[in-house]
Amino acid sequence: MRLHRSLENYRVPKRLRATPGEFGPVPERLSPIFCDREELASSSDLGSRVQDALADSDALLVVCSPDAARSRWVNEEVLSFKRLGGGRRVYCVIVAGEPNAGDARECFPPALRFEVEADGQLGTRPAEPIAADLRPGKDGASRARLKLAAGLLGIGFDTLRQREAQRRHRRMAVIATASLAGMTLALVLAATAWIERNNSRRQQALAEAASRDALRRQSQAEGLLGFLLDDLRPKLEKVGRLDLLDTVDDKAASYFAHLDPSDLNDNTLARQAQTLTGIGQVRLSQGRFREALASFQSAATRSAALVERHPGDGARLFDRGQAEYWVGYVYWQSRDLEQAQTWLTRYRDTSRAVYELDPKNTDWEHELAYGDHNLAVLELERGQLDLAVAAFERARATFESVLAKSPDDPQLMFDVADEVSWQGNAQEQLGQLERATDLLAEKSERVRAISGRNPNEPKWKVEWSTAQLMQSELLRIRGRGSEAYAVANEAVLRLKPLTTLDPSNREWSQDYLYALLMRAAAAVASDRRADARADIALAQPLLESLAEAEAENRRVRRDLLDAASLRILLALQDGDDAAARAAADALHALDRKEATPNSAEDAGRYASSQVAAGMAAAAAGRQADADGYFSTARRVLEPLAPKSRYWRVLDPWARLALLSGNVTETERVRTQLSGYGYVPLFAWSASDATDASRKTRAAAKHAASGPPPRRLDAAAKPAGADPLPRRP
Repeated sequence: MRLHRSLENYRVPKRLRATPGEFGPVPERLSPIFCDREELASSSDLGSRVQDALADSDALLVVCSPDAARSRWVNEEVLSFKRLGGGRRVYCVIVAGEPNAGDARECFPPALRFEVEADGQLGTRPAEPIAADLRPGKDGASRARLKLAAGLLGIGFDTLRQREAQRRHRRMAVIATASLAGMTLALVLAATAWIERNNSRRQQALAEAASRDALRRQSQAEGLLGFLLDDLRPKLEKVGRLDLLDTVDDKAASYFAHLDPSDLNDNTLARQAQTLTGIGQVRLSQGRFREALASFQSAATRSAALVERHPGDGARLFDRGQAEYWVGYVYWQSRDLEQAQTWLTRYRDTSRAVYELDPKNTDWEHELAYGDHNLAVLELERGQLDLAVAAFERARATFESVLAKSPDDPQLMFDVADEVSWQGNAQEQLGQLERATDLLAEKSERVRAISGRNPNEPKWKVEWSTAQLMQSELLRIRGRGSEAYAVANEAVLRLKPLTTLDPSNREWSQDYLYALLMRAAAAVASDRRADARADIALAQPLLESLAEAEAENRRVRRDLLDAASLRILLALQDGDDAAARAAADALHALDRKEATPNSAEDAGRYASSQVAAGMAAAAAGRQADADGYFSTARRVLEPLAPKSRYWRVLDPWARLALLSGNVTETERVRTQLSGYGYVPLFAWSASDATDASRKTRAAAKHAASGPPPRRLDAAAKPAGADPLPRRP
């Protein structure tokens, strides 16, 4: 059996050999290890060979399962070994069943569960055998082997594990050094192959021999590159030295760029496409969009060549679609929506062609749903709301079709829920705030159910919390501040422990930051200004840390702009002009790349921050600066505001009109927003603020003599969506 061979082949780390152990000096190896299945004859009872083997053994390893627990001979061997005085050195390996279950699942035979008395008979005192657990989700093969080895050697498990880790790191250092040498060899081989292949074309007399030799060397070079990129990369990633392969990635991409796909066979083309896609993903994670785009485009060229050779091959078509997706995704991340539209349309069309080859293939149907979804997101960002609504409907129908075939798959359940919230986002921009709230509440209930089924998976807690934060914003802009605060507060309390669990997880930190800002805004809406200031103070260190490391990240920028607007307007309402000016100066320190945003959401958020900064500058007597901020906001909003139904665009537009004295436009927009049920977080004017304060005091007085405020039912928690294209 594998365990037997693994223990016999195990070599004790050098620094532990000959050191004192519980059973004497630690040996170099554990062998010999006898196995009664492989090395002792079977018989109808425990014969002399078995008894002799037990007497000569220092320890006994028992493979435990329900079958073993019911075996008379397994029990007799354990009992015989204990009678020989070996009770302290019986070690168990659980492969199935449940220890001490007391039913059909029991994996320990009686001789393991109880101690042997002085008369040699099995007693009733419970035993506590040492066990390694090979069942799924337990110790795993490597950890189980170390547990057994530590017991057999008579040394501590932590001591052995630490020595193994040190040995593994030394081995990885050797591998890293070898990889650098291999990289040089690979590049020399590749360059030689390329030069020799071209020379072979000019020397017709030696064409066949040179071509074969060049292709052989090319195959060798690409095989070595494959080892470096596929086999060595994961090992270096584990020890944090992925940077060692950066040069290999660059040289490999350059090498592939000089090869004509028409000269390569199918396997080489497919191999290169996979390698280039992997390189592109690494470059994308590093924020190197230009290099990532070049790598993905090269992969797309090779995948397209394979499709031309095999037009009816679904797997080839699928691979081309993946390459098209990644090209489109880089353009989307770079905010080039025209090119993103082109490539993501190709991806959707390829996904449809693949699906039509085999409509029963759920993976291909799933891909088609993502293709429709990505285009719907682009339509939403480009302001084509009716087209976006129809596209989200199509994507949802396809997601639901896939879910019907695997109804218990949590990812498929989430895909449907997420599509529901995207429909809500579209309705929100159409001014249908009540409909948007209903759709987001539907998503919340769906994600709550997923999280309930998978309580130990942080991913679903994060998704549920994100959904609640989007709903909190919808409740807030509809004037339901107390409910908005209750929902945001639940999200904050759920997300905070995750940041403690893994402080290095930047995505969780971003989610927690967003939650603090949404709770702060809801606190303002429910007249809890002290709570709002406290949340802004909690958020500030996170803002500064993320701004320093990821200022170009769209989500980080969203939070920076929202926090700045909130700080400025809150300070102005409190009459703290100095705090408002400080917040405006911090906003001014950001770059101006969002001065021409590509979507209505980005435009509204950016314009709101500029209007707030302008108000702070005006309050400080810096009218020229104020006019500059107002002019920037007007330039961003002017193309959108006349036809927009989106509160995020119309709110700053109404404030600009009011500040410029355009009463007619101010009233038009305010009436429009009021018709949608929109309630601004900060009053439009000083007189509105006075009225709002009077109404708040009256409401508080009424509440003091009436029933307590209602809290949002946990069964109706809200939801939202992070505006990013999605794919499997």
